Parts: sequence; C-alpha cells; structure tokens
Amino acid sequence: MSATRSRLLVVDDDLVQRVLISKIGAKLGYDTVVAPSFEAATELLARETFQTMALDLSLGERDGVELLRFVAERNLKAMSIVIISGCDDRIMKATRRVANGLKLLVGGCLTKPLDLNRLRSSLELPQRSPRAATSASPLLPITPARIAHGLAAGEFFVEFQPKIALQTGRVIGAEALARWRSAEFGMVSPLVFIPIAEEGGLMSELTDCILSSAMSQGRKLIERNPGFTIAVNISGSLMSDLTLPERIEETLRRENIPPSALTVEITETIAMADVDRANDILVRLRIKKIGTAIDDFGTGYSSLAALARLPFSELKIDQSFIKGCESDEDMMKIVDASVALAKAFNMKVVAEGVESPEALEIIRRIGCDVAQGFFFAPSLRRSRAERWISQRNASAAELASSPSQTALAS
Repeated sequence: MSATRSRLLVVDDDLVQRVLISKIGAKLGYDTVVAPSFEAATELLARETFQTMALDLSLGERDGVELLRFVAERNLKAMSIVIISGCDDRIMKATRRVANGLKLLVGGCLTKPLDLNRLRSSLELPQRSPRAATSASPLLPITPARIAHGLAAGEFFVEFQPKIALQTGRVIGAEALARWRSAEFGMVSPLVFIPIAEEGGLMSELTDCILSSAMSQGRKLIERNPGFTIAVNISGSLMSDLTLPERIEETLRRENIPPSALTVEITETIAMADVDRANDILVRLRIKKIGTAIDDFGTGYSSLAALARLPFSELKIDQSFIKGCESDEDMMKIVDASVALAKAFNMKVVAEGVESPEALEIIRRIGCDVAQGFFFAPSLRRSRAERWISQRNASAAELASSPSQTALAS
C-alpha cells in the first residue's frame, strides 16, 4: 500500500455493491478496503486510518447509524462519510441530521439504485474549507480571575451584526455580540469565555459591561436611523435576578438611550427553566417599553409553552432551521410553522443564519419580517457597521424611489 494515497473504507453487506464502489474508489486514486459487516468495520476503524468511508445504512443485524456513533465516539471526525441507503428520502435526511449532530463530515447521501456520477462526485477527495479560526481554545489557562481583570481593564467590547427588514431592504437593527481581546490570548471566542464566566459567577458583571458597550457604541446607529434597535443576549443565570429590569433601565438612562431601542434576547430553554421568575422579569421589561425576543426558537422542548406563557415581542428562528431549508422540505415546514405561530401571537419574526439567496427567498415568501446572517454581513466593529449600514440604507432608499423597485435588494 502506498503511504501517500488516501484510503477508502467501503462498508456494505452486498457483495456486488462493495465491488462496484471499490472499483470507482480505485479509479479515483484511493487504496480501498472493504468491510462486509458492522463488526468488521469497527475492527478496521479501531486500528487503521481512512480518509473516506462509504457506508450502507443496512448492515444486517446492525445498522449504519450505530457505526456513525462509533465513528463519533472514536473521534474520527476528519473522515468524510458517504451515506448510502434504499430508505426513503425523509429517512436519509434524518440520518444526515444524526451525522451532523455527531459533528461528522458528510460527503454525500445517496439513494439506491446508485447514480454512478453522484457516487464518483461524493467520493472525490473533499476540499475541506478550514474551520473558523479561533485564537483561543478551551485548553487555554483562562480563569474567572483573568476574566474579571479583563472586565476591569476594558478588554471586552461588542461587534454588530446587521438585521435587514425584508419588505424594504433597510437595516432596522443589529445584534450586539460579545468579544474579548486579551494581551496574552489574543481574540478569545465567546464559546470559551462565557462558560468560564458563568462558572465563576461573573455573568452579572459581564452582561452589564456588554450592555453598556452595546448602548454607548450603538448610540450613533440609533440616532441616525429612526426605529433602529440593538439586541443583546441575556445569560440564563440572570433570569432569576429580579433586579435585572431596573439594572437594564439604569444602563439605558446612563447612556441616554430610549428603552424602545433595546431588545433583550433570551433562549427559550432558559426562559422556561423558572417560568414564574422569567415571566416577572419579561413583563416588567415590556412595561418599560424594552423589546424581548425568544432566541434559538425550536431548539428546546418548550417552544409552544414559551410562546403561550411568556410575553415575548419577537421570535428568532434558530439558524439550524434556516441553514439548508432551501434543500430540506422538513426544515422548511418547521420554519413555515414557526412563522405562523409567531404571527398568531402578534410577534415580529427574525430569521438567523441566512447564508444564501435561496434561503432568503424562502423566508421572505413565508412571511419572516427580518433576517440576519452572512449573506448580508458578518459581525462588524462599530465604525465598519456605521459605514455598512449607511451605505445599505442609502441603496434601499434609492431603490424604493425607483419605478422598478423590488421587495428586497439583495
């Protein structure tokens, strides 16, 4: 076996199909190994390395989903997996979601009888896009004390991701996202520092810092764009703090920001952890004219109860439903139903994670009000956000005055 050639593992209990896939793999430059059963595949995966695996979901007494779990447990997540099955389309889509949930790399999902061109395309050595770079990993020696020092030293700041009104194309708001740049660690991901701050009991201080930063840095955006709102995420650990509405109101007063310019975003599972306290806090925020959004809608088990019992003014459909909805009918149905529910409760609907013109067209057609995502813009520092929003709104105004205007300038 050549040490430089990539290796393909073909897992299939059908001899004819094993031979067919192996031959195509060989023509594509692989060293190919076959496994006729679940047990044979696990033995090979336990001791050898493969760049790609072609997996039939039906393996006699065992099934391919069990093998996907084995691959995830062995942390073989760099291997591209081509899933093959005679099952119907919905089962194939659900299997892909299982693989995605296990953080596995899916090179393709193919139904039987196999389309050989699609098989070749799926087996071609994948050109993997680099993962989003992070300057810090969870292994860095970041402590609550270091975060407290960073808060005192003014190392935390916000970036703004624009939110676009789908009817007019104007930027009508932005989500303020927490950022940390430290001298020794560089840029530290929120996925790293927020859990440490939570464990160290620092979320109250961190939230106050981010809220104050969002309001002070976003003041020009609010002043220059009538009706502009800035959304700030609130930690679940603060949703039992009954003084939260007054602290938020004091920050707005200090920064001279009208309450209607702020939207507080709360994850649905957090809101439902203690419904009575969450309801107390949300009602007082609404009385103070502060907007409240249910974030990551659909990712928990309490979505309908949260809508019925808590006074949210805005619903944010989680990006996991938006991404790929243009090619996944099941996801599109969930998005459609979510919009209908929100409208029934007289809530504004925001779609997160819009990354393609196809997804944009779908969410606009089914009635979403606002969209945000990389299709429009990533998170931006204040000066860039001000320029981007100004240019975008100028273009939208020009389009609106044109006889050939469309609903949205993409």
